Amino acid sequence: MLTLTIAAKSLPHKTCNRLKINEQWYDREIIISNMGRPYSLQVHKSTNTLFFSYSEPDTYTDTDFQLFDINLATKEQHIIAGIRGGCAVAIDQANDDIYLGGSDGIYKYNMLTKLADYYKEKGKNIWSLYYNRNLFYVSYPEQKLHIEIDGKFMAVKEFGNFEVDLFHVTGNNEIYVFANRTGLYTYDSNTFTVHILSEFLSVRQITEDNEGTIYICTNIGIFTYIYKSRDLIQIVDLKNVYGLAFDKDNQFVFSDEKNVVLLKHSEYGCITNDNNW
Repeated sequence: MLTLTIAAKSLPHKTCNRLKINEQWYDREIIISNMGRPYSLQVHKSTNTLFFSYSEPDTYTDTDFQLFDINLATKEQHIIAGIRGGCAVAIDQANDDIYLGGSDGIYKYNMLTKLADYYKEKGKNIWSLYYNRNLFYVSYPEQKLHIEIDGKFMAVKEFGNFEVDLFHVTGNNEIYVFANRTGLYTYDSNTFTVHILSEFLSVRQITEDNEGTIYICTNIGIFTYIYKSRDLIQIVDLKNVYGLAFDKDNQFVFSDEKNVVLLKHSEYGCITNDNNW
């Protein structure tokens, strides 16, 4: 988790465009704007490139979602072509493998050619992707979780009775955090039990920073999740956050309805703070 101890000086609120998280202040730098609800944010750490999906509600084709990448340092950006309904991203940071999902299967992205090549699950509608030692995907409309083992995908039997929208594994690889339309839950692989974290939150992304702290991006703001105590702690009260990731320097990157924003630590704060955009 980000922890800085520099005391923040105060500026009048009318001149202030900063955000407060964990008693620290951050400047908001808009990375890219005029995108339709960017979500599924993931950063390829070795190149500091952000991948995300956004919606195209006014399109006249059958593609409602589009995948995009932007280098956070150089601002070089690309629309990722060739993936119909592209809406999912997962990255194997250790092997530099970038997986992208759409309405016709899973693809792998080549950072040199900027092209996506078909990988597996041809004809499957991919709702979300996740990587932790293995590649996982959630199918649509069944909302079932699958795992790749020895080159083949199979349904995760422990989740056979659950719908899954989003999925994450904690650092000890024993607690699985998952969300669906009914709320946020954990599954303990040691005791084979499911625990309810919240039946009221609408979860938009589950992610972690570079130090392994888990963050839950929801309709009412951003929470951290402490898996040892099963505590949810709200750190940001924002009602229009759609995605969250962390860059190579562990800085917050998140999105609202139209923008992707990078937060940079500031020595200055605001006299008042309502965290509105």
